[in-house]
Amino acid sequence: MIVRFLSAFALVAIVVSSRAAVAAGLPEAAVPMLPAAPAIDGRIGDAWSQAASVSLGSDFTNRRNADETTAVRVAQIAGALVFAFDVTQSEPIVASTTTNGSRVTGDDYVGVALSPNGPLGFQYVFYANPAGARYQTSSENSAYTPSWDAAVVRRTGGYTATLRIPLVIIRSGGRTTWRAQLFRATVHANALDVWAYDEHQSNFGDATYFGTLDGIGNEAGTTTTRPRPRAQIYGLGELTTKANGGDTSRVGADFALPVSPTASLLASIHPDYSNVETDQQSISPTAFPRSYAEVRPFFTQAAQSFNNTFSCTNCPQLLYTPSIPTYRDAYAAEGTQGPLTFAAFDAVGVRRDDSAETLDYFASNTYRAMGVSVQNVTVNEGGGFRDEVSSLAAGALNQHSHIGAYLDYGTESGTDVADSRQGTYYQTGVFYATATTTGVLDWQHLGADFAPADAYVAQNDVTGPQLYLNETIPFKAKTILHDLSFNTYLADFENHARLPSQNDLGSQVNVDFSDLLTVHAFYSETAVRTEANEYLPFDGSGVLVGYKYATTTPSYVQFDAGPYYHGRLVASVYLTTLPVLPKVKVTLEADRSSYDTAYRAETSGTQWLERASLDYQANKETQFDLGVRRIIGPALPVSFAPPKFTPLNASNVTAALHFLSRSGRSEIYLVYGDPNSLVTTPAFFAKYIFYLGAPKGT
Repeated sequence: MIVRFLSAFALVAIVVSSRAAVAAGLPEAAVPMLPAAPAIDGRIGDAWSQAASVSLGSDFTNRRNADETTAVRVAQIAGALVFAFDVTQSEPIVASTTTNGSRVTGDDYVGVALSPNGPLGFQYVFYANPAGARYQTSSENSAYTPSWDAAVVRRTGGYTATLRIPLVIIRSGGRTTWRAQLFRATVHANALDVWAYDEHQSNFGDATYFGTLDGIGNEAGTTTTRPRPRAQIYGLGELTTKANGGDTSRVGADFALPVSPTASLLASIHPDYSNVETDQQSISPTAFPRSYAEVRPFFTQAAQSFNNTFSCTNCPQLLYTPSIPTYRDAYAAEGTQGPLTFAAFDAVGVRRDDSAETLDYFASNTYRAMGVSVQNVTVNEGGGFRDEVSSLAAGALNQHSHIGAYLDYGTESGTDVADSRQGTYYQTGVFYATATTTGVLDWQHLGADFAPADAYVAQNDVTGPQLYLNETIPFKAKTILHDLSFNTYLADFENHARLPSQNDLGSQVNVDFSDLLTVHAFYSETAVRTEANEYLPFDGSGVLVGYKYATTTPSYVQFDAGPYYHGRLVASVYLTTLPVLPKVKVTLEADRSSYDTAYRAETSGTQWLERASLDYQANKETQFDLGVRRIIGPALPVSFAPPKFTPLNASNVTAALHFLSRSGRSEIYLVYGDPNSLVTTPAFFAKYIFYLGAPKGT
């Protein structure tokens, strides 16, 4: 099957020769080489006088001219790009994050997005908030954490920010002309001001509509043609009770060896997963299994290129790496070449082997976009178990009419597939997508036997139509309302016996006010055929009222209720995050889910989740977190497993200190417990990681 997919893929790649083009009207800037390197200190002095000057003139979020001025200077020095943002801001500045990390994007910020190979290659995005904290992302690795510099100085009426981004941390392939976007976000104005803007652009991160920076590295000859190799070597010590396995220590490593300017070989030897993770425990009512984030270093890079679809609605995740158990060693190859992106890995465990391959073709310009992707995932276990799923995803979009169409198809074979006709998945539909409007109508089918071992499938044995609509209406600047949005989702599925298997009817209206107050009102009817072959409701309609809901210090209350399983469920969430000291935040949460049933075989009851955490952001490189959690009461029924009403009384205490050196060479974790365990894990971990060669995630 995968051979036929690859043949079809190759034919499409040959026939379609569309190349990315710079649209008329998108800005361009030549990047001058400065005679002396400016200080990265948040000040714009004489050293910036020969830099190119541009401005952020459009508000992408609200589709209008920017309300406030942002002037940006762009230049280069030997081995780096440098940027200086002069931000005018009349609204209160939001900057509660002082440690480098993803929370920066909940504040005001300035940023730079770089796509050296346009929409066909890797993209890199760098953020800095008014407190000088940094964050970065990359499509090459979800753990991208290189060393770069940012400094910010606040002043009356705004702030200035200076950034230095080394060329060596970007896989440019030696190109000297890069696609780029410069931007600035303001929380109180609900604004995202940008340098490059086109009325047809529906996605802020689409490099097809980026501007162009020209002459990068020309004078100094410092563009990197091949990235540096990386060795990520760790040493771990664990102190714990004999009942928990006893004290231990171990070492291991992850490696990345570039073989071309845009491709690398990867390896992982004796991996370790003791890093502190986000607390993912929840009692929020749901009919379907939960999915979890991947944190293992090997997969943050090796699996980045998988699961590419041109579009999909409520679709399965055909490679879900958290399903892959602890492996002994693993090997991979990944990269891009022109319009092609490719990746393959093999994770070898004890009596188990998980392997996967993918090849993607994507072409885009300001008139049209199209993509084709093929993927194969295989699991082999001792005892004769085998599972394989092959898939094809394709689609096309007219950028001017905003109308597109897509097809996603997959087939599973192996030990657990009794009927090959029930081991298939497909979804095909049409869509309309702009920056403020989305409409999708499609038909989806997941066979009764379609449940790949390394995939996440919320519900199989479903066939029928889906409809999704979303509209956002921005209001004029300086008014009491920022925006009004509403969305609707409908689905009507049958199983292979032509009996109802899942039905969804949901709508939500969101109102965002200029004082950062948010109100959500939602209506939800969901009926699902359970594993016991009963067709039961899992409803929840209600309201959410929040303050600073989308920032790093949110507070909100939520109430919802409705028919649920054999009874009725009433649920509530109370959460607040308070800055109690300049570098200390406390989060308090109380969730309550009360299930009332008249069914004789079941027990009515109330489950509580109580959670408190303290976050101390000591400096830009160091963060300490302390968490306390308790879950009491019977578990809620779900559709995918028999109900369990056994009373639960579980508590968990965790603590973690994380330090990543400014150079990005050394990383330290000091961890007590496991935040994802129901009860406290009596273990203390000390882990040291040394990065040799390229920095973390590059």
